[in-house]
Amino acid sequence: MMRDKHRYVLVESGIAIPESERDDFAFGLRNALLHCIGESNYHRANPKIMEFAAQNRFIIRSSLWGCGQLVAALALIKKVNGNDAYFYTLRSSGTIRSVADFKH
Repeated sequence: MMRDKHRYVLVESGIAIPESERDDFAFGLRNALLHCIGESNYHRANPKIMEFAAQNRFIIRSSLWGCGQLVAALALIKKVNGNDAYFYTLRSSGTIRSVADFKH
């Protein structure tokens, strides 16, 4: 059996995400992604926020096959938890280390 291959995507948010609100933000982002790409594509992409690199940056992991849909959906999202939001994809890679070392 082959192992699942992942892509890690560094995303910059247009809003600051305080440490106390990160769980709520992750839940709101999940709901926005479900609404944008649908349930079957969401489960194919299998996105998960791995870490917050700064107050407005985070690293999200997705499956190799659903990464393109995830990046497109992030560009289309306008609101998270009722607040205006926008997202920029800064970098994508196969390892979390190369994404985390990115300086912009």
